[in-house]
Amino acid sequence: MPSDMRQSKDMTVAGYGFGVDADVNKPLAIEIIAYSYMKFLLVCILIFSLVQIGHSALTATANIHVDSTSVAIGTVLFHQRDANSPVRVVGIIDGLKNNTVHGFHVHRDALMNGELNCTAAGPHFNPYSTLHGPREADLGHRHVGDLGNLTANDNGIIIIELTDSIIDLYNATRSVANRTIVLHAMRDDGGKGGFPDSNTTGDAGPRIACGVISLAMIESDTNSQSPKISTMVTDFFRKLFP
Repeated sequence: MPSDMRQSKDMTVAGYGFGVDADVNKPLAIEIIAYSYMKFLLVCILIFSLVQIGHSALTATANIHVDSTSVAIGTVLFHQRDANSPVRVVGIIDGLKNNTVHGFHVHRDALMNGELNCTAAGPHFNPYSTLHGPREADLGHRHVGDLGNLTANDNGIIIIELTDSIIDLYNATRSVANRTIVLHAMRDDGGKGGFPDSNTTGDAGPRIACGVISLAMIESDTNSQSPKISTMVTDFFRKLFP
């Protein structure tokens, strides 16, 4: 069975990714301060991204939940200024074990009708039937959905800030809208690990969290841009600061 199809009911016990209560010796005040700082950093990144918005910008968001539960642990935003620009990806995912590395991929299918099981997202988004590869590879040597690895910091928080020229919001073949972003339990080996599923999943292990990527905004008129951006930012901040 491919490693990313294996499921675990308790990721903390299984040693995969989540450890919300694992570090009981760390002072709570320090955790709160560190978490607040990371959220502030993400806000700065998001604002920097939004001030670059031009004509016809597209934005999509994904609310991340723990596999097979309704527990929300983060939000990811995808932004593409125009059809010729790369996609900017920013976000935050919390509740992971400290200093763990996780494969991060777009999977082919959207979760439908309230489905929470990340396995329902199907395989990696791979419209060109290529082998799995690292995010840095060209289109002929990776899946469109291959976004490499994310690393949780000392507080179990992942801050996402990356740019990718292969995923898209405009191009119908490469569009990640209405698909699912998935966080895996283990490191993605970039197709070079020599395991049976290295060329399909990067041997990244079970799917521990995911969220449907939903198109959030279409901008074609800069005169109407401000209120739409304001609404999007407000909604995003509410998710960060409940």
